Amino acid sequence: MHDAEGIPPRNEPRGLNNKILKNGVQNSSKKKCYICGMEMRRATEADIQKIMVIMDSARAFQRSLGFNQWEDGYPDTDVIKHDISTRDAYVFCDDRTIVGYAFLPVGDDSYDRLTGVWKYPGEYGVIHRLAISPAMRGQGLSAKIFSLIETKFMGRGINVIRVDTGTENTIMQRIMASNNYECRGIRNFSWGERLAYEKLLPAQSK
Repeated sequence: MHDAEGIPPRNEPRGLNNKILKNGVQNSSKKKCYICGMEMRRATEADIQKIMVIMDSARAFQRSLGFNQWEDGYPDTDVIKHDISTRDAYVFCDDRTIVGYAFLPVGDDSYDRLTGVWKYPGEYGVIHRLAISPAMRGQGLSAKIFSLIETKFMGRGINVIRVDTGTENTIMQRIMASNNYECRGIRNFSWGERLAYEKLLPAQSK
């Protein structure tokens, strides 16, 4: 089960560090959102304990909304360690505090096995295991997080993103729509039936 955990709908942001980045060059593993002060960086094994707290909270949040997209114990420490070993695991930080996590590989075998589903050919990025800290829910982070993710993929020359989420996860479905992801219907992934989404990003000038 690799799908994304929902981020609650946007309310008025509060409590974010709105510092503007100075001296502006970022390395390839770190991107900064100039508007909100949030940044993303590659996750390390030193982050695992904080990531697992966020994941445990995400499972509990799903159950509080009446659905069970992530089974008990998923994702576990071994899953997150594997994510980190691929260098495609990222944390989202506000003033150096980890407030979210996502696994952002290029391509996925289970997605590739779906025929006649996807509209945009070529390489694509995937958003897996997206979750945020309970302390930051309801602060309008979804647009900021998706902007950082999309900027990261575009920086790697990837102009298509694919995502899946549970059929009962209406919060994530609304977030997908609000960020202009196109629904490709209910599809049978290796981890179960999920709604598939896809987005074509702007082409980058060379």
